Amino acid sequence: MATAAFEDIRTRAEARLARNMKIKSMIIDRLGLEVEAAVVSDNQPLFGRGLEMDSLDTLEIVVMVNNEYDVLISDDDFEAFGSINALVDFIEDREAVA
Repeated sequence: MATAAFEDIRTRAEARLARNMKIKSMIIDRLGLEVEAAVVSDNQPLFGRGLEMDSLDTLEIVVMVNNEYDVLISDDDFEAFGSINALVDFIEDREAVA
């Protein structure tokens, strides 16, 4: 029983890491950033000293998330842009209620 639970946790963790990497790669490609996805921390801020996104970049990410995951990010959902983890949490929360 414990082995099955461990395997479930491991599978979910691997899926999360894969999704984070996919979103990092998509952001880097979409914004034309000169950085490797592997060196971007999942908790690194997307604005400021993080990926240094600006308001136009935000719009690009909103469109990307909507097209890829059918999840809409509104003006009130600014917390979604805190980090890669925050963005993935936001997407997963919206997918769970859909």
